[in-house]
Amino acid sequence: MPAIADELRCNQKTVRRWLHRYNRLGLEGLEDLGGQGRKRRITEAERSRIIGLVKQAPPGRLTVQADGELAAEDESGPPE
Repeated sequence: MPAIADELRCNQKTVRRWLHRYNRLGLEGLEDLGGQGRKRRITEAERSRIIGLVKQAPPGRLTVQADGELAAEDESGPPE
């Protein structure tokens, strides 16, 4: 196992765990189990909305208009 761990650049414990899974379940044991780790705290719709908001220019940030002039989208917003 040390040679396998060295070649894969991982811990021997990791190699042992995968080997046991392979011995127990065969090739299916090498597939990702999924469902591991912490569950998301926000929905996909909320995530999409946040990403959309982040991509927008913040209020008060100057942008170049079509005529070449600088203008703020919301002049009452904080300056950037």
